[in-house]
Amino acid sequence: MIVSFSGDPFLARRAAKRFLAQRGLGPQSYVEHGEGLDAQTISMQASQSGLFGPAALLLDFGEAFRGQAAVKPRNEAMAALKEVGGESMVVVIDPDATPARKKSWRALGDHTEVPTPRYEALTRWVKAELDAAQVRYAADVPAALADIFGEEPAAIVAEVAKLSVLDEEFDVDRVRRLANRPASRDAFDMIDAIAAGDPPRAMAITRQLLEAGEAPQRVFGALVWQFMLVGKAVALAARFAPRRVPQQQAAAALKAKPFVVQKALRLADGLSQSEVEQALDELLAADVRAKTGGDPQWALEAAVLRLASLWARTPAR
Repeated sequence: MIVSFSGDPFLARRAAKRFLAQRGLGPQSYVEHGEGLDAQTISMQASQSGLFGPAALLLDFGEAFRGQAAVKPRNEAMAALKEVGGESMVVVIDPDATPARKKSWRALGDHTEVPTPRYEALTRWVKAELDAAQVRYAADVPAALADIFGEEPAAIVAEVAKLSVLDEEFDVDRVRRLANRPASRDAFDMIDAIAAGDPPRAMAITRQLLEAGEAPQRVFGALVWQFMLVGKAVALAARFAPRRVPQQQAAAALKAKPFVVQKALRLADGLSQSEVEQALDELLAADVRAKTGGDPQWALEAAVLRLASLWARTPAR
């Protein structure tokens, strides 16, 4: 029997191990292979029987076969699997499986895709993880965890496990303090505060980033890059108006991670192209001042305050 999993590396591995556990096979009951795996090893070990029955193997193709040089040995390994007897249990993790390989896996046995949760699906997935761990939480906690960790399922699962140990009901502030990842309040959060006309919040996020060890120049660079991304999102939204921009098309056009694109599109709803250009002019001027003898931290904080104050004076649309 051959069962395979593809998609997010962490989630595919977790799904593979859960599959084995559901069949009564713990870590001591199967042999795991990653780096160094080859067709000969598969043929030899799949034909062996243990004390408790046929062989059980967990094969990590993601670890074993990387890059162009791995194409031939991977094909040989898949050919060897075709010869595996029906009594053996072989579970394969192939995170980066192409459509052609997925078709081959389905021809060999059962195949399951476990993609990285994105867009609205990310918040729903976080909620499901919290519920499965029996964590008590306020309604906005799943979205907060998605914001803090982004598309990092392993980090989110670890954080949920930490929350499950504590016997309390969590709100967003408590979750943020426990996560202890102030640097994850990235420049998009700052842009959000700026666009909301909230100088105190914008300044608080700026200082959190700096206190977490981020250099002012890096924050400048991140702000400029992300304002440029928001500007492109504004232009894209105008092209599709009055319809909403399809998220997959936006990700392809902006050439950024889907989670980042989702934030850019959300901010684009509240900004015009001229406002984005004004923000970029302000940031670039402040960056020049910081690099020509001015104090970098003061220049950054002053720019953030001026921009947030500008939006605070802008009439609500």
